[in-house]
Amino acid sequence: MSGAADAARMDAVLAVSGLTVGYGGQVVLRGIDLVLPPGQWLGLLGANGAGKSTLLRAVSGLVPPLAGQVAIDGVDVLADPVRARRALGYAVDPAALPMVLSGRDYLRLVASAKGLARPDWGRSDWGRPDDWGADDPVVVLDLARWMDVPLETCSLGTRAKFAILAALLGSPRLLILDESLNGLDPLAAWQVRRIIDARVRAGTCSVILATHALESVAAHCSAAIMLEGGAVACRWDAADLAAARRDPAGFGDAVMTLLMARR
Repeated sequence: MSGAADAARMDAVLAVSGLTVGYGGQVVLRGIDLVLPPGQWLGLLGANGAGKSTLLRAVSGLVPPLAGQVAIDGVDVLADPVRARRALGYAVDPAALPMVLSGRDYLRLVASAKGLARPDWGRSDWGRPDDWGADDPVVVLDLARWMDVPLETCSLGTRAKFAILAALLGSPRLLILDESLNGLDPLAAWQVRRIIDARVRAGTCSVILATHALESVAAHCSAAIMLEGGAVACRWDAADLAAARRDPAGFGDAVMTLLMARR
């Protein structure tokens, strides 16, 4: 590996090297290499069963690799999982939220798991609504009125907002959105992207967006990879995505053409 590549890995928010993951003797991911620098949106593409969720679970330390290494903000996920996860925000599937808890209690639970005494924005401390500033995510995402009702009574979109809000606690260096924008209406999705974009532009956060919405990747991501059969089948950098945005056929058609050519 060159000196420049070594330096890039050392400064990376996420560095994945030779990652191989399997279940029950079957290899699901093989030889994944990935470097995510600060201030980047990475689109993660692939058909169902391609290995996207397995990659995200391996990155977050939820499944151990058969081989390879994962480091978040320079911390080895296997060697020091607690410290590594403090630099990670994972927006879980809204269906996986603890439905008996209120939104406030779920946020407190996640904050406690991250070792946080209070939120890192505004003065809300999830307290009185009049303590929240106009730019507080609780206010921006219209969650104040849902803070004290069980999550099971909330809509899919509201639960998705709570999952994303919880992932943002502690100002994580790496934010994972696993199809997390899908349950949001267009205004809520725009608001979420605006909140996250501010952190990405400041270079304090990088994002992995796993999605089937191809045009969203072209519009919002600065790089993308596509998994196929548990391996990286294609990569796009910022110049590639910029070219795709100028192509009348669109990024979606380019990806579909690539997939058909591989059949």
